[in-house]
Amino acid sequence: MKRRGIAPKAIVNLRCEPIIAVGAIIAEIPTIDKIDVSMIRDGDLVEVDGEILRIYR
Repeated sequence: MKRRGIAPKAIVNLRCEPIIAVGAIIAEIPTIDKIDVSMIRDGDLVEVDGEILRIYR
C-alpha cells in the first residue's frame, strides 16, 4: 500500500493488535494506541505527533 501511495499517514487504535503493530513498523507508518476513539468524529482533522494525538474540529 505504501509503495502505491494509498497507505494511511498514521494509524490510531483503541487497542493495537500485534499483527497491526508489526505491519506498521515494517511499512514505517506511525501508530498510536490506547486512544478513546469515540472522541473522534466524522470530519475531524487528527494529528499524530509522537505519542500525542490532537483533534481539530
